[in-house]
Amino acid sequence: MEDTPLLVGAYDVPYHITVIREYAMKIMRHIKKLARFLFGDYSIYYVYANDAVNEAPPLAAGFRFALVERDDISGSDNQIIADQAWYHGCGAHAYACLEGTRIVGLCFFWYGERYHERNFWPLADREAKLVQLITLPEMRGHGIASALIKYATQDMTRRGFSRVYARIWHSNTPSLRAFARAGWKRVATVIELNPFNLSSPHRITLGHHAARPGT
Repeated sequence: MEDTPLLVGAYDVPYHITVIREYAMKIMRHIKKLARFLFGDYSIYYVYANDAVNEAPPLAAGFRFALVERDDISGSDNQIIADQAWYHGCGAHAYACLEGTRIVGLCFFWYGERYHERNFWPLADREAKLVQLITLPEMRGHGIASALIKYATQDMTRRGFSRVYARIWHSNTPSLRAFARAGWKRVATVIELNPFNLSSPHRITLGHHAARPGT
């Protein structure tokens, strides 16, 4: 007796093939549950760094960059921008891309004691970490993120910082591209696993620090 075909889109799929697929999907779901139990939650970040002063790429007319204060951010008419104000404060520098007087992009660097609140990546003296980068959704596609990163890196260098870092989620393709266009290089991959939901995750660092200036 022939298998009764099932119509799926434009293709006729035999019944036994459909059963096998459903069974395989159930197995995969169980494997995922087992993996989550054994390894717990996980995170995979790429660590990028930059210590070179690069010329900032040109932007379309009407855009400019500036170092901004907390009040400049909190006073924005755009709630997305205003909500970023808490990143500012002691031990932080904030840079904005402005269209006229309107902030359309922001990035923040933390250093010193302020960064110890996170301390994901060890910082030496005169090093800082870019902890937040945001561009308004309607302004994406103009190259704002990479240009802002470059401008901010230049200014951080002028302020005496020898190297700056950032961590990027492994599948965040837009951010990976923005940092690459800004001239940053990947120096490490950090994987954190939490098997059996232990109190602290197990960290695996692949790669290593590129040589710091002066070392």
